[in-house]
Amino acid sequence: MSVKELQDTVLNLLHDKVTLKQDVLALTKKWFKELNEVIASEVPSLKLGLRDQRIRMDFTVKSDYETRIMIGSDALIFHLHTNVFTIPEDNPLWKDVYVKKDFSRGYFGVIYVYNFSAQSILQNRIGDEGALLARIYINKENHFVVEGVQQVALRFPKISKNILSKEVFVEMLHLLFLGAVSNDLIIPPYDAVSGINVDQLNELSENLGIRTNKTLGFRSSNATDSEEAYV
Repeated sequence: MSVKELQDTVLNLLHDKVTLKQDVLALTKKWFKELNEVIASEVPSLKLGLRDQRIRMDFTVKSDYETRIMIGSDALIFHLHTNVFTIPEDNPLWKDVYVKKDFSRGYFGVIYVYNFSAQSILQNRIGDEGALLARIYINKENHFVVEGVQQVALRFPKISKNILSKEVFVEMLHLLFLGAVSNDLIIPPYDAVSGINVDQLNELSENLGIRTNKTLGFRSSNATDSEEAYV
C-alpha cells in the first residue's frame, strides 16, 4: 500500500468513525435533555400522590451531564458519559440482525443510572458506595438497549424494536424507581462493624451514621430526628 493509499485510508477512517461518534454523542445529549424534561414532569406529579409528606421526592439538574433524583431514602444519579462506545466482540448484540446489517449501529452514547442512599448524598459521605442501577445505550438511529435491573432490562430486550421517545422514558423512569426502592439497605455482619477506631468515631459523629453502600449498611436505632424526617 502506497503512502497516498495509507493517507486516504486514515482520512476515510477518521471521517467515518469520528463523524459517527460526534453524531451519536450529539443525539445522546439531546435525549438526556428529553429525559430531564420527563423527570421535571414526572417527579412533581408523583409527589402529588404521596400520602405522607415525610417521604422525600425531588430532583436537581446538577449540570448538562448529571441529574439527581431523591426518592424516599434513595438517590438516583443520572450521568451522561462524554464518550461514545462500541460493544465487545462477544456481546450478544452483534448477533442481532439489526446490528449485523450495519456495524455503525453498534456504537452508543451511554447514560448511567446510579443508586445511592439519599443520606450518603445529602451528607456528602464520600466513603459511601452506590450501585450501578442501569446503563442506557443509545445509537445513531434512536434505538436503545438497557443493561441493569431486571425491571428495566427485561422490559426492553430487543434493540431492533426499542426506539426512544418521551413515553418510553416515562415508563423507564418508573421502572428505575421500582428497582431502587425495592433494593433495601441490609445490616452488615456484626463482626464487620464490631471494631472502630478514633478516626472512624469522629467520622461517625460527623456523618450521623455508619458508612454504607446500597446493599450493605444500616440506620442506627438512635438516629437523629433529621435522619428520620424522610423515609
